[in-house]
Amino acid sequence: MNFNDIRGVIPAIITVFNEEGKIDEAKFRSFIEYLTNKVHGLFVCGTYGSGPIMTLKERKKALEIIIEQVNGRIPVIVHVGATSPEDIFELTVHAKAVGATAVASVSPFYYKYKQDDIIRFFNELVSKVDIPVFIYNNPKTTGIEIEIETVKKLKQIGLIGIKDSTFDLSYFYRVKSEVGFDDFVYVSGSEAFIIPTIPLGASAIISGLANVFPEIVVELYEATINKDYEKAFKLLEKVNVLRQIQHFTDSIPGIHAMLELRGIDSGFPKKPFTKASDEVVKKIKFALENIDIKL
Repeated sequence: MNFNDIRGVIPAIITVFNEEGKIDEAKFRSFIEYLTNKVHGLFVCGTYGSGPIMTLKERKKALEIIIEQVNGRIPVIVHVGATSPEDIFELTVHAKAVGATAVASVSPFYYKYKQDDIIRFFNELVSKVDIPVFIYNNPKTTGIEIEIETVKKLKQIGLIGIKDSTFDLSYFYRVKSEVGFDDFVYVSGSEAFIIPTIPLGASAIISGLANVFPEIVVELYEATINKDYEKAFKLLEKVNVLRQIQHFTDSIPGIHAMLELRGIDSGFPKKPFTKASDEVVKKIKFALENIDIKL
């Protein structure tokens, strides 16, 4: 699998846990199979995948299960970001060893690093392991926005792309005009940005909502690349309503609740998250039925 195959709709796959907080391998494999047949790739151990609150052992196990279950059918990008650079390097070496397509990393978080610190870190990461590396720009969770000049320098040292979760279209336009998409892969961090970014050169969308409604998000993507914008805008309206419904509670419990309503057993969220309350689930169910979503 080549990183040039990274395109389309890539769910930020949740990790499936049991009630005791351990990875539920049987249910996880079933969920992976459900998604693999519907989408263009998987993004592992990111925000939705609970990577930042998992141990290194858990993160390695989750990736190994996914790589084995996917069996080369679609690309697998694994988020390796952590507070410790050494942990990031260890996860990157592991990702290469088990056959991941690429890795993505936020800058090491907690401290407010300078842009030069970030460049030094990614330079070391790119040089350590022969695997494609994305920078994951997620200022909401790291407290640091990756400046465009930093992206330019990182491209020169071998970074292959960016996963952009700024939710800022002006940032996308600057990456396009100042960094360019020749030998550089731009991936948007939300299904809400399919229409404005895909026609202008974005390669893929990493979508949390696609855990639950991969068919709708893929249909939106395909209408967009086929320039059927009348259909695409109608689907985007539906996607945006679904996003609002998901956020009747926290993102991850919301995904689990919606999956449960679709008859898909996704186990439990990673602690300290818990399942959505019965009251919230009823509210979600009513809202989905109100927009003619068949459960």
